[in-house]
Amino acid sequence: MSKGPPSDNVVRFPPLPRLPPPPRFPQDPRQRQTSRILGGIARAVSNEMVVSGPNLVKGFPASAVDLGRLKTALERGVHRLDAEQVAERWDEVFAWMCRVVGAWVQRSKMLRIVQCEGGIRVEIQTQDDHGYYDYAFDVFPGRTTGAAARKRKGTNG
Repeated sequence: MSKGPPSDNVVRFPPLPRLPPPPRFPQDPRQRQTSRILGGIARAVSNEMVVSGPNLVKGFPASAVDLGRLKTALERGVHRLDAEQVAERWDEVFAWMCRVVGAWVQRSKMLRIVQCEGGIRVEIQTQDDHGYYDYAFDVFPGRTTGAAARKRKGTNG
């Protein structure tokens, strides 16, 4: 039996989960100037075109990304996959992780996600009105969170 690529209408198992909803915070005062400029541009051209800009409202502010929460969200998405499955499904895993980071992190300027031995390296650069911020961490497929492990064993404590 050949192991060719699956057709477009076949869902691979285990499926990746839906995107987790991003955290919400009050508007970041460090984004005030950018928000004012983008709002002015949008109002000026509102009769001619639709303008879109960077994420300024959902997820972690550029200067305060909670790496622990973001890492946990990404690991929950790949916890049922082993390294071989991640490699086989890299396009799908990569796209899912990009969507999560895009929704969870405001004003991401650069995102690098690469497979490395035993895991996935995530590097993010963000920007707000005060400067640039660099973040990096590793995600480990197959790693189960403590709560998920207890649920599987049938315990809650």
